[in-house]
Amino acid sequence: MKTVHLIQHTHWDREWYFTENDSKIVLYYFMNDLIKHLQEDSSLGPFILDGQTVVLEDYLQVAPEQRQCLQQLIKQGRILIGPWYTQTDFLVVGAESITRNLLLGKADCALWGNYMSVGYVPDSFGQSAQLPMFLQEFGIENAVVWRGWCEHDIASSEFIWKAKSGHQVITAVLPWGYGCAKWLPDNPEKALTVLPAILEKQARFAHSDQILLPNGNDQSPFEYAVPAMFEQLNKIQNEYYFVKSSFSQFFDEIKANSTTLPEFEGELLSPKYMRVHRGIFSTRMDIKLLNAKLEQFVSQQLEPLLSINWRLGLPYPQIAVDNIWRKAMQSHAHDSIGGCNSDRVNSMVKARLKDGLESANQLFDLNMKMLARGIEAKQDGKKIIIFNTLPHKRDAQVRITLYTPENDFCIKDNTGKPCLWQLVSEGKQDMSLIVQELANSTTTTWYRKCEILLEAKDLPSCGYQTFYLVEGESAGFELKTDTQVENTLENEWLKLEVNQGQLTLIDKRNQQQYPNILRLIDSGDAGDNYNYSPPENDWLINSDGHLQQYDCVRAPLMDSFVLQWSIPVPQDAAARQEKRANAHLVASMKVSLPHDKAWLDVEVTINNTTQDHRVQVEIPTNVQQAFHFADQPFGLIQRENSPAAMKAWRDESWTEAPTALYPMQSLVMQHDDNKGICVVTEGLREYEIPASHTETIRVTLLRSVGWLGQANLTWRPGRASGMVLPSPESQIQGSHHFHFAVLPISDGLSAKLWRDIEHWRLPAFGYLDSGWSQFKMNPHNIVFPNHYSLLTWDSELHFSTLKKAQNQESLILRGWNPTNETKTYSEPKSNTQIHQVTLSESVCINTAKAAPCTPVSWLIS
Repeated sequence: MKTVHLIQHTHWDREWYFTENDSKIVLYYFMNDLIKHLQEDSSLGPFILDGQTVVLEDYLQVAPEQRQCLQQLIKQGRILIGPWYTQTDFLVVGAESITRNLLLGKADCALWGNYMSVGYVPDSFGQSAQLPMFLQEFGIENAVVWRGWCEHDIASSEFIWKAKSGHQVITAVLPWGYGCAKWLPDNPEKALTVLPAILEKQARFAHSDQILLPNGNDQSPFEYAVPAMFEQLNKIQNEYYFVKSSFSQFFDEIKANSTTLPEFEGELLSPKYMRVHRGIFSTRMDIKLLNAKLEQFVSQQLEPLLSINWRLGLPYPQIAVDNIWRKAMQSHAHDSIGGCNSDRVNSMVKARLKDGLESANQLFDLNMKMLARGIEAKQDGKKIIIFNTLPHKRDAQVRITLYTPENDFCIKDNTGKPCLWQLVSEGKQDMSLIVQELANSTTTTWYRKCEILLEAKDLPSCGYQTFYLVEGESAGFELKTDTQVENTLENEWLKLEVNQGQLTLIDKRNQQQYPNILRLIDSGDAGDNYNYSPPENDWLINSDGHLQQYDCVRAPLMDSFVLQWSIPVPQDAAARQEKRANAHLVASMKVSLPHDKAWLDVEVTINNTTQDHRVQVEIPTNVQQAFHFADQPFGLIQRENSPAAMKAWRDESWTEAPTALYPMQSLVMQHDDNKGICVVTEGLREYEIPASHTETIRVTLLRSVGWLGQANLTWRPGRASGMVLPSPESQIQGSHHFHFAVLPISDGLSAKLWRDIEHWRLPAFGYLDSGWSQFKMNPHNIVFPNHYSLLTWDSELHFSTLKKAQNQESLILRGWNPTNETKTYSEPKSNTQIHQVTLSESVCINTAKAAPCTPVSWLIS
């Protein structure tokens, strides 16, 4: 007899085609009803509240009077909460965001008095290979997931899922989803007419006689009559034994009664049984870029700054930082960050991210101001604080914005030596808009607003150095930026040529040539917010032959090509079908070659005035391999260039094509021992390996579509996903800016290459202490050193964050192994006590070795 574990739950989308405001009102009635039935009938429960504590937070905003009775039900285990703060997407959001989601979710659960120790991920659009690692680092040994699994990956729906790091969890898949047994009849005879088919499907891939039966659905009310109905079924049939259960109880039975479970390592991206929506990685790219900017700014600039200031005697505003993370995570659910929402919801998602960035910027500015005001000047001039968050010394080229009334200025280091810099851009600034003292002035004070690139040498690890802006004094070197008619950029390692409107990159170290690099590709997109879909007869248009102008700019720190394209393209889907180029794609590209680095820094600006299309940038790699690599949260993953499943998906009636359209965190590369290309991006999350050119990487810059959902797409046949609802704002008209780097590979994945990748990803940053400010503050009367280093950790692991510990007066330093090789490391050097901890900030054994795809965290007392 099979044991059927009844799992009663709801799946709570905070927003989708409806808004967060709609959701909170519905939640009021849903939760009141749930609490009422649980209080009236003590035999009912447990009920799973979707594994996310934000539901409780939302509910108490509309029903604060229910806190006490809700807490009692949670402590009794009749309502199961956590472990997440929000149900997040694992393929688009960053590693630190996922970590903080569990950290804050478990902190919430501790306040409520109980939590569900199961990694419940019911609706992520695909599953990261790193999920077992995240869960194990938080002491969670079991996972329940939906989407991305099929028997071609692992034969049974229960298995041991291993991360490359060695972490593992016992995993149960919901092969037919969390709503497979929704809205059951409360009459046993009627139930017997629908249950056999459901149970047969649920048992089809089961490893044992223990069967999960999730009973619930999206925003669906508690089906309180089902347990009593199942008790009646137990009396009138003997094929199944039904029990009220929980995921934890199910796993206990699996462990007690099952034979050895099969093992699996890797990600789950199969769309055989349920769509994973390849396309959300580039939908609403404006939202994706904003989210990536917020994540990186908070974890790798703001928190390190606050940490160092805290050690120097300033307060650490932890709740304010946590609230920024919470605001971001409220935009991290699969629909929210995926952009597969109504236009109104997408505007709310974007607004939350903007809110978080505003708060983060204000914290940053005030803390930089407090730091600068406490530093005793060693030179004449205004102080410029240059910050290096990496735990090793470095030289850097730092972008900084200066405001000055003077035509000439010099920037000096702490010894008085003039530093090299170059002007990137210049404009005029009305200072009354940013300086409180000038707000009520009757005259306008105009300053030059200069964005410069400053060469900063020997920056201290995890610390800062003070430089000085001396106004009215010449730069101290020949300040010359020339625009020339030349077709070559060159440094010690690389050469870039423009010939007949096409770019060719030459790696001088191995004489490899990469012709037609950085070609723009405009294709049709007949899809929706969920999926890119090529039109039936697509018309691909590239940038060849459409270069309108290019300039060669020579400057002290890096030389650049500035290129302008006007590419004839169709205005919309109808024009593309008719092969009418009745509009133009206007794009500019600045390709810079630093004098001291073996990379190309690329900035692309596109004025998007056309619709129903996709824009990609094409990078040839000349690598004849069957696979390539991309990054995932805290790691690297190997993927097929030509997915084998593409041969079978139509014959087996898959829900979606398993195309080589993949997510990344910020990196994709193809290489062999002698050559290759690595592309590192700032917020771009999607790339494609074209089926006809597998030695090529195409990075998606943007998609423009006008529907939330549509039916019968080329790569997604059948019903519409979501709702057939117009979303014209998803055409994202207007100007969009993209930033990435191209790093040629000459000798495999060397330590130098990985260090260059880390340095491009995490630039040093600066702040000018002008003496003015938007907000007045009393002095703190603390004196700070002219330069400072908190600690040093010069390892091959990449920096992730430096932050205050969640529950104690200590700091957390985190790095991670970006490679597929085990790396050794030593302890950070600091004048305080140091202990290795997990992502959950619990003390663990120092292994001195980091397996592939492994984070390493230190508690610094």
